[in-house]
Amino acid sequence: MEKCKILTSKEELGLVVKKVFYEAKDKEAYKPITIKINEGLKNFLEQTKGRHGIDKEFIIPGSSSLNNLLVVRVEDIRPEGDYYECDLLVQFFPEKEDFKDLMELEEKIKEKLDEGLTDLEKAEFLNTYINENISYDKEHRSRSALAAAISHKGTCVAFSQLFQIFGEAVGLKVGCISSNVMKHRWNYVIIGDETYYIDTTFNATNNKSKKLFFQTSPIHLERGADQKIAVPIIDQYNSKKSCFKIIKNRI
Repeated sequence: MEKCKILTSKEELGLVVKKVFYEAKDKEAYKPITIKINEGLKNFLEQTKGRHGIDKEFIIPGSSSLNNLLVVRVEDIRPEGDYYECDLLVQFFPEKEDFKDLMELEEKIKEKLDEGLTDLEKAEFLNTYINENISYDKEHRSRSALAAAISHKGTCVAFSQLFQIFGEAVGLKVGCISSNVMKHRWNYVIIGDETYYIDTTFNATNNKSKKLFFQTSPIHLERGADQKIAVPIIDQYNSKKSCFKIIKNRI
C-alpha cells in the first residue's frame, strides 16, 4: 500500500486487505495495518456493525472464499488533519495456509462449470458436487468451509458455507437460512422470479434422493418454525465482485 494514499472507497479498502492477505506468511493468523481514509469512509466504518455471517459492504475482487471468511476488525480511528488514520486487524482463521485448499477448490469449481450453463444448472451441479465430495461429520469437528475443504467432511454450517462460496463464485444469487430450534443451516438461491431452497446436508445424508431438499417451496417449516435469513443476498454482488465481513471492535 502506498503510504501517502488516502483511501476513499470500499473498493480501494478491499484491494488493500486482499494485498495484505497475499503478502502474509502461511503460518500467520492475523496482520495489523494502519491506513489513511477520508471522511466518507470513516463515517461508513463508524456505522458498520458486527454481523453474523457475511458482510457485503466491502469489495474484494476475484475470491468468494475471502469474501465469506476473511475478517477485518476495526481497532481505532483518529483524526489527522484532513484525513483519518484507521487501525485494522486483518484476521485469517486459524492460519493463512488453511485458506489454500478452499481457494483451490473454488478455482476448480469455476473451471468445471461451462459458461453456457443456466443458473439452475449451476445450482444443481453444486448440490451434486458437494454431496459427492463432502460427507457429514458426525463428530462435529469440521464446522467451516475451510475445515471441510481439508477433511472432505463437515457439519451443516460447513455444507451451507461451501454452497454459499461456490454459488457466489459462479455468479448465483445465494444466501443462507438458519434455525436455532433445529440447530441447522441451509441455502436459498434466487433465479429469475423463483426462489429455490437447497439443503445440501440433508441431501447428502438421506437415502431417498440427493435432490430431496432442492425445491421451490420453503423447507423445514414444521421443524424449524423460527427459521430466518442468516446471510442475505445483496444485489451489489451482481457486479461479480467479492466482499468480506468486518467486525466493529472499538472506535
